[in-house]
Amino acid sequence: MKRIFQFLGCLAILTFHAAVWGDMADNGVECSVVMEKTSFDAREAFPDFKLVFTNKGEKTVRLLDNIYPVVGLRKPRKAEAPEIRIEIWGKGTGKRFGKVILGKKMPLAWYETGPMKAWREDMMRFITLKPGEKHEVPIKNAYLLLTYFEYLRNNNRYELEVRFKDGYSEPGIRREYVGRQEFNTSSRSPEGAPRW
Repeated sequence: MKRIFQFLGCLAILTFHAAVWGDMADNGVECSVVMEKTSFDAREAFPDFKLVFTNKGEKTVRLLDNIYPVVGLRKPRKAEAPEIRIEIWGKGTGKRFGKVILGKKMPLAWYETGPMKAWREDMMRFITLKPGEKHEVPIKNAYLLLTYFEYLRNNNRYELEVRFKDGYSEPGIRREYVGRQEFNTSSRSPEGAPRW
């Protein structure tokens, strides 16, 4: 019985660290999200953030260099759009929550593209990460990308989750890199002003 509790304790610690450090893919690359600010007024523009890919493995790894979301009025052609999904979930009492649309649990706000059309290998760009190397991808103007921002309210906790799918770096292998960052909103209004 004592061993079971020790095992559960170790599992809980590892789960906590995975949430703090980020998720690691089977190739040793860890993806994490670093926000410009983790506390802001919900009425402000959503802060910029960056994805950080760190090779914590022992071998050199290749990543598809098509991570950047497309900002603009026209819808990107599939060949231009990365397979990336950005989600914002509520965090209450340690659990994630969203909204339910047609019986399906959905995040409070999101951005999604993909899947991409098959590209010619000679047209693709790749990033090579040696063991210990990092690659940072700035995500600017996320407030122009995300849908349903109006569900964010002040004085609440949220979690930003970013998923990047790479099915081109290694033949026949499709990987998904996931990074998360918690943030909170708080009103910066002067006293007497209405609050959300």
